[in-house]
Amino acid sequence: MGRQMNRRLRIWLVVSIVLAGLWATRKLPEHLRRVEFFQARQYEVEGNHYLTKEMVLELSSFPAGTSIFDDLGGVELRLKEHEMILNARVQSNWWPTKIVVTIEERVPLALVAEPLLVPVDREGNILPIDLGKYRLDLPLVRVKGNSEAQTEEEWDEDQVKAMVLELERLGLDNPFFTEALSEVAIDQDGNAEAILDRDVVLRFRPPLMNQVLNAGLAALEDVKRRRSTDAGIVIDLRFEDQVVVSYGEGGGW
Repeated sequence: MGRQMNRRLRIWLVVSIVLAGLWATRKLPEHLRRVEFFQARQYEVEGNHYLTKEMVLELSSFPAGTSIFDDLGGVELRLKEHEMILNARVQSNWWPTKIVVTIEERVPLALVAEPLLVPVDREGNILPIDLGKYRLDLPLVRVKGNSEAQTEEEWDEDQVKAMVLELERLGLDNPFFTEALSEVAIDQDGNAEAILDRDVVLRFRPPLMNQVLNAGLAALEDVKRRRSTDAGIVIDLRFEDQVVVSYGEGGGW
């Protein structure tokens, strides 16, 4: 009987210690959060290119006396609301006591006229990048209206997004194409016209298969070697199983 009682007491003692430990583990950060020693003394920003450190910290809005034990999930949400930030992560370091903000910025892939030139990402979102400060060597994407009343300023966001995604896809497999590309326009019927090296026009209908693009670029190189005139070159890839080459000024609709 005595042994059974002692066994029960030992079990209750172990359970009590475990419960006390769990309670302390949950409550400890709340107490340490109030200790000045654990307040962040340094703030670092990583992954930023277009946004300055000062801008990121201002967006973060860390309150005075922020502790490394604070829940910083709200800061991440605030950062992700900014049109330039795709993703954000906020981490705390014990020693030295600092907070590190890591962001992933949206990447500009093209320019559109609104009517001033503005950069857009792969989803067609306008990015707040100062083109006077940053020189972006990106193609201009234009959407041609189907009536005289529709101007280029009234660009179709869905068509711009589709074309930017198309250029991104083509550039991954054929970087020469996107490097040489200065402008691409698409009309309401889905016909696209890309201007390469000022005197070369490439016409196609998205989605453009890589093998078709490669065939067109190969034909372009062959024509350049044999060309005896200064007239522009037009490469038309809109026809099945053939590349149509002609000469002309190009660039017109």
